[in-house]
Amino acid sequence: MDWKLTSTTLFCDTVKKWVPIIVYKDGKTHCGYYHRHQVVTKENPGGFSCHGAKGCSLCDAYKEDVFSRVGQ
Repeated sequence: MDWKLTSTTLFCDTVKKWVPIIVYKDGKTHCGYYHRHQVVTKENPGGFSCHGAKGCSLCDAYKEDVFSRVGQ
């Protein structure tokens, strides 16, 4: 069976919480914590330390781990 996405929950040092991280087959990453709390970012940009999956070291590390295990 071909995979479409994989996910896990990892501890994020930036927000000090366990966050769901999703990696899609095409290499995109998604942080569930950011997605759920991004309204806070728009209302108070200085009060939210998370900037989403783009440039996130936790998302990047999980993506590298996933692709190293599937051999791509």
